[in-house]
Amino acid sequence: MGANWIHGIERNPIYQIAEENGLLELRFKDKGLRHKNMFLTETGQEVNQKTVKECDFTYGLLLQQCEEFYQMGMFTPYDSVGEYLQYEIEEKLENFSEEERKLREMIFDQHLKQETVVSGCDDLYDISLSEFGCYEELPGVHYTIPPGFQSVLDILLSKVPEENILLNHSVKCIHWGGSNDNDSRVLVECENGEKYHAEHVIVTCSLGVLKASCDRMFDPPLPKDKHESIEKLGFGIVDRVNLFFDEPIVDLDVFRIELLWDDERYKEERNKDLSTSWFRKIYSFEAVNDNILSSRSRFQFMDA
Repeated sequence: MGANWIHGIERNPIYQIAEENGLLELRFKDKGLRHKNMFLTETGQEVNQKTVKECDFTYGLLLQQCEEFYQMGMFTPYDSVGEYLQYEIEEKLENFSEEERKLREMIFDQHLKQETVVSGCDDLYDISLSEFGCYEELPGVHYTIPPGFQSVLDILLSKVPEENILLNHSVKCIHWGGSNDNDSRVLVECENGEKYHAEHVIVTCSLGVLKASCDRMFDPPLPKDKHESIEKLGFGIVDRVNLFFDEPIVDLDVFRIELLWDDERYKEERNKDLSTSWFRKIYSFEAVNDNILSSRSRFQFMDA
């Protein structure tokens, strides 16, 4: 039920491994051409598909414009993606009646919540407009790995000799840049006293670990620019909510339920405390089965 997707197949080594070992399943294959996305308000009202498609088209063009600032080296009128999208959306909704404007605002807001998960941010005001287009998405269809990504790791691990994987060897310090004994480029010193020499070391610990220990983990200390980046970067929470029902609750042709929240009256509360309104950041549920719904949302920014 977790994240087990392969997004794009061209130049994708994970796809190659999964394909060669028979792990793949084409996404949505059981839905065929009949799969349906339902847009529902919090009162249960389903929104007309024509309105949804109009907003989808406009939003797609706006995101494309955001990417073009980087891709074409254009001057950016705003610092953040959030500022630019807010201005453009408000301008495009000026001539609608109050009721139609409100409905379209909720649809756009739903798309913006989804983009925070795609872009890995708490708020699109944290994303630089001038750099938004630098991300390159791999082309090709999307697949799922039904057994999960552990099956890919098992394949990779099977090619590594068991004695080459060391557990219970907490790293005390990484001596790099020719500063260690034996004149090796890198020396990894462990808490248990073991030492390992290497030409290169790849450090994959989390941002939180780096924030807590980078001052003592590296000898000599990391360059100033890397140290400042570690200090300034933040990390947040992306949670997956799975709902299991005893009976079918959606038709077989329903693929996703998109949630349109009226957040206007909750803004003040939301900014102060998410404990009573966290669910309003869930932007959609995917119908894994006719009685299983799965969602993911980015909830609260966390200072490390």
